[in-house]
Amino acid sequence: HDAFLRPLLGALLCDPRLRGSSRSAAQLLRAFAEGRLCLPAGGASAVPELLAAALPPGTVRTSVRATAVSTTGVRTAEHGLIPCRAVLVATGARDAAELLPGLRVPAFHPVTVLHHTAGTATGARTAPYHGTALVLPTEGPVAYSYAAGAIDPSRTPPGRSLVTTVVLGAAASLPLSVLDGAVRPQLDRIYGAAGDDWQLLTAHHDPYAVPAMPVPHDPERPVRVLSGLYVCGDHRDISTVQGALHSGHRAARALLRDFGLPPLVEPNTLRTAA
Repeated sequence: HDAFLRPLLGALLCDPRLRGSSRSAAQLLRAFAEGRLCLPAGGASAVPELLAAALPPGTVRTSVRATAVSTTGVRTAEHGLIPCRAVLVATGARDAAELLPGLRVPAFHPVTVLHHTAGTATGARTAPYHGTALVLPTEGPVAYSYAAGAIDPSRTPPGRSLVTTVVLGAAASLPLSVLDGAVRPQLDRIYGAAGDDWQLLTAHHDPYAVPAMPVPHDPERPVRVLSGLYVCGDHRDISTVQGALHSGHRAARALLRDFGLPPLVEPNTLRTAA
């Protein structure tokens, strides 16, 4: 239990203290057991790029800051008012609350993600032992780690192996230099590399990474503010990427109903990660 289930639940909930909803934890465990959790090839940015590619040219405008929304338009800092028939606010909880006053802002779990590279010889030694497995140490600061280069070789620097490590809880807020120094000995033990062989490629810290899901947690918060104004994100569902996408589906269905349009036709999807 303490050697496997607690670290796994902590990783899935992004909360090593396991203060979240048991219902949400059960849903996340089910998705993990069914093999439905995966990494997009090319990194997380590949998902919005694929969505944008399916739209007519010029539909998507980037680097535009929205300052206000209504049922008839979006006011921006750069281009004034952009009129429209409906608005869907698809942002994090804090940004959504700025655009939709009165929207609840939850507490958050901080997350720091570190990407280290090591020589290919190290990667070759570790591949038979870990491959694409999720490594769950029983002691911190590492919450979990995996050989990202083995999962998606396109992201690996030439001649190097790539390892991604996630730190949760209070340790995630440590200064990067301190955290990197604390993580390296654990990576040595996990992957068998010498400490001086690890090179920190990049690191990302987000103090508002994951909305907390205290008991009782409603996994289907309303996505319809009023007719013509909708909101979605991980703060409206389970606090995961899957939850954010599911809330987007719910918001799209609500919009279509309000406009008297045909419902969404769900595409056939793989039930397991390829």
